[in-house]
Amino acid sequence: MNYLPILLNMKNKKILVVGGGVIAHRKILCLLEFSINITIISKEITKELSEIIDKYKLTYIQDNYNKKYLSNIDILVVAVNNLKLQEEIYLYTKDKKILCNFVDFKEYSDFIFPSIIKQGDISISISTNGQSPAIAKELKNYIKSLIPLNINEFLNSMKDLRNNLPKGEKRMSLLRKKAQEYFNSLKK
Repeated sequence: MNYLPILLNMKNKKILVVGGGVIAHRKILCLLEFSINITIISKEITKELSEIIDKYKLTYIQDNYNKKYLSNIDILVVAVNNLKLQEEIYLYTKDKKILCNFVDFKEYSDFIFPSIIKQGDISISISTNGQSPAIAKELKNYIKSLIPLNINEFLNSMKDLRNNLPKGEKRMSLLRKKAQEYFNSLKK
């Protein structure tokens, strides 16, 4: 399976997570880097997930899955141990306009969660197309160690320049030169 790495505009996207265990918790932590418009449906949740729900004021519905919860959502994450339930949800949603992730069924999923580095406005995703999460995790740690500590300050200065200079080749050339100078200075 080939996954296209894209950056999805999460503004106004309604996210539903079915499940309240450790894996659901991990997926929610990832989603929180980009949105707080998250609803969780589960009869039971972990203590840690309860704390996250309280901290970010997420919507929690203490109930078993019901297809009625799928109306008006954009993104669905199914993180339950019940494989039959995952299949049932897949069959119901496959023709709907909902981006779906099923933790146990890559073949049902429209997307997978890559390993993500998020620092301010810098977002880096690392994926092995689901072949080796261990490699993705180690590569993430390696890349994180290469990111300059002041990258966000530099990024903000570039943003200011970009916003204050007229569009065109001169601006593009200047910004490219500044970026090259910044990264070349790190090599010294």
